[in-house]
Amino acid sequence: MTALDTPVPRGSRDTLRTLARAVVWDLRLQLRYQIVTVAVLVTAAYGIGLRLIPEQWRGDVTVLLVLSDPTMIGFLFVGALMLFERGAGTLHAVAVTPLTPALYVGAKALSLTSVSVVCALTMTVTAHGTGFRPVPLLTAVVLTSALFVCVGVAAVVRVRSLNEYLLIVPVFLVPLYLPLLGFLGIGGRAAYHVLPTQASLLLIERSLAPRPLWEVFYAVGLLAVAGAAAFVWAVRSFDARVRGRVRAA
Repeated sequence: MTALDTPVPRGSRDTLRTLARAVVWDLRLQLRYQIVTVAVLVTAAYGIGLRLIPEQWRGDVTVLLVLSDPTMIGFLFVGALMLFERGAGTLHAVAVTPLTPALYVGAKALSLTSVSVVCALTMTVTAHGTGFRPVPLLTAVVLTSALFVCVGVAAVVRVRSLNEYLLIVPVFLVPLYLPLLGFLGIGGRAAYHVLPTQASLLLIERSLAPRPLWEVFYAVGLLAVAGAAAFVWAVRSFDARVRGRVRAA
């Protein structure tokens, strides 16, 4: 029995058990398709690069790389994973199994976010040892990765091939990367506070240096709201375009 053959959940305990099985199944797929291997190699390259740059630049570069890691793992990897599943016939099979779209998207978010957390922690420890605050870092990585996984699901169900997916990547990612301009000193940062990646940047920065407390409440609140909205969008998109049960989202 695979995660796709799991019986319909009858209560909260059964739902959690089904979700856990689906997460384990996803992690196995990530190992099979070398997604974890790619994540490890990228993290190793980032870590080596951080150790080689001058220490006065290391903090800013760490912020940029830690932000890019859950973005890449969350958005690009979920796209690759689901396209692999489609090629193997697994994605089509999900449409006729009791695994609900919400559990499917949730499993993808949990499994890929766990990989993001390990990679981000490894990278930060390599660059800064224990000289950082883990709570804001982990909060940023978890919420950002989950957000991008959901956006990635909503995006990939709209295409049929990896080439098509790569073509639409800028449509989804460029607007979310705009806060990097403010971080790099190009224009003010205030204008970007409506974008969730600005919240991600502030939390990652707080893990390495003091920041105002109000930024924490703003950042967590914005990322939570954006993640919830992206989750609903991903579930509706999956239901519409894979299962064909609701109006296309």
